[in-house]
Amino acid sequence: MTLSIISQDGTVFNYTNAVACVTCGEYEDDSGFGFMAYLNSDSENGIVVAEYDDEEKFNAVKSDFSKWLHENIDAVFEFPS
Repeated sequence: MTLSIISQDGTVFNYTNAVACVTCGEYEDDSGFGFMAYLNSDSENGIVVAEYDDEEKFNAVKSDFSKWLHENIDAVFEFPS
C-alpha cells in the first residue's frame, strides 16, 4: 500500500502506477472545494477523491497533502472526511 492515496469513500489509488496528477481547488460554481485524481491513461476525466464545504478545512488538508508529497510519499495518504 505504499505510495497510495485513499479517497474519502475508501477507494485506494496507487500513486506511482495509476495517478498522473492530483489537482485541487475551488469549484467554479462556488459550491465548495475538492481534490481530483487523474489516472495515467485519462487526462480529461478526473475522479473526485475528497470534497469540502469549508475553505479552512480544505486548506488544512491541502497543506497536509502537500507536506506528504514532499516528505512522506513512501506512506499512505488518506483524505479525511
